[in-house]
Amino acid sequence: MAYKKRLQSQNLVHLLQNRESGYTNVGQQPGRMPLLAYERLFYKCITPCLTIDSITIPPIYLRKFTPDGRKLLAFSQDQRSLLIYSYGGSSCAAVGELIRQADVGSGECFSSQDTILKSRIFERLFPTKETLNLCQGDFGLYYLHREFSVFLEEGRYAMLAAMTVVRGALPVDDYVRYPDLFDKVDAFSYVFFLVDLKLGVVTDRLILPNDSIVIAHNHGISVFGSTVMMMSRLHQCVYVYWVNDGKFHQQETIGPRPRDFIEKATTDFDNLDATTVLPITHIKQRVLSFLYRKINDKSGNPTESQKSFYKNFEYIEHMIMERMHLVNNELLMLRYEERPNGTDTMPMATSPRRLYVFYTITGEEVVGVYPEYSVNLLQILLQFNDYMSNDRSLQFGDAPSLPMHFFLRHTFADSNESVSVDRHTALRFNPSVPLSSQSLSSSPYLKFNEFRYDSRYVSPLEQPHRCCNDPIVFLDRATDSIKFRLHATARRHLNPLAPRELCAFIWHPFDPLVLSIQKCMNSYVYHVHLYNHSTIVEK
Repeated sequence: MAYKKRLQSQNLVHLLQNRESGYTNVGQQPGRMPLLAYERLFYKCITPCLTIDSITIPPIYLRKFTPDGRKLLAFSQDQRSLLIYSYGGSSCAAVGELIRQADVGSGECFSSQDTILKSRIFERLFPTKETLNLCQGDFGLYYLHREFSVFLEEGRYAMLAAMTVVRGALPVDDYVRYPDLFDKVDAFSYVFFLVDLKLGVVTDRLILPNDSIVIAHNHGISVFGSTVMMMSRLHQCVYVYWVNDGKFHQQETIGPRPRDFIEKATTDFDNLDATTVLPITHIKQRVLSFLYRKINDKSGNPTESQKSFYKNFEYIEHMIMERMHLVNNELLMLRYEERPNGTDTMPMATSPRRLYVFYTITGEEVVGVYPEYSVNLLQILLQFNDYMSNDRSLQFGDAPSLPMHFFLRHTFADSNESVSVDRHTALRFNPSVPLSSQSLSSSPYLKFNEFRYDSRYVSPLEQPHRCCNDPIVFLDRATDSIKFRLHATARRHLNPLAPRELCAFIWHPFDPLVLSIQKCMNSYVYHVHLYNHSTIVEK
């Protein structure tokens, strides 16, 4: 029997009637609709359509919601304590009563000078809090990093990081233990806290002294299940840990030598200087071996591929590991980049050349090497985007893809068309991966296949964007009708000499609630965007 697909009504009453009667599979074959997929249509009727401008919040730094949406994490102003706020729901009676008392009306933005609503809306949304003093005692010199947080064990545990500057030269033996040591970076001492959000206690601490890990926006950390990987830019290796029952368990270190390496000869540290030739890491050796086997011509005649291999040998030999992503428990994706020249005093005019390596953890083998312009790499990234994003919502089981990925999936040219167009597209998209762990918001309002919005000012990536001069409009992709607007416009005057104004959005995982933070120099302005049934969205 053929089922004719038709557009389902987005009227809230119709949706409720269909769900109650069981007719939720309109346009779908019975039993083929994903779990809870019928709920997604409700998000087009219940949206964060009301903006309460310039609300008052405590002197804290807001971070993000927990995956289950029940708590909001924040850091104290001195960056030494973690604050855990409970979320009461945007539709709770206390919030609704406060909005009715303020006589918000039907407008989309409440910007009145009335301070009652603005000063009390935060405490009504987040009625209670817990405070954990993390950086104290032995860790009194450390400061929590405001842009790092990773959730483990289905959101029960939060992994946080604190750091302090390390001064002094590196030990001499580090230059032997880590052949690709990248000492052009600043060294820090790190302590990672594992916080049980259910009990409100710190269950374990992990100290990494004298290292360099990019923890801003989780760039140097990758998580898959209970496995946590940390990439050291200084030592050019990857630390592997397993988290169980709130404890860190070290498994191994990937690099700089193979797992079964046994050092037979001792090193004379007294004769070690800048002219000493040290071996390369075993990952680079496997990369070079993989490329050589791939281009080797059995006839013995030099080919263009062989000439290219020998031409780029020195470049590959001096690459540095810049990014890392754990695809699954067995496969690791590494991004190598061109090592900056030690004599350069100015940053490079062009972006560094990149090489993407797929490495098996158990077998310690390189199974794929791709340049940044590789069309094959682009096809892999598009086909396995869910694995590359490595972010799952506990409610819906998938995360919204980036807008560029959405367009490429619909417009990507096949192999029979112009290769130059494909290479250009790959060169634009490939450098954006790998994505940092848990960096995508799982809010249904950011699903680019459902809503259309300007990705220059807001995106699923949890990072600040430049402020827009007009409200950000969200349209229904199916009907092209306006569903809601986010009123977080730039506040500075149009002055080309003024500093750029940024805006960061904190989306609830599934509720129609958004917190926006505008920053211009050292000034912060906070807004809350939530659902209000009396708000009328202008078309």
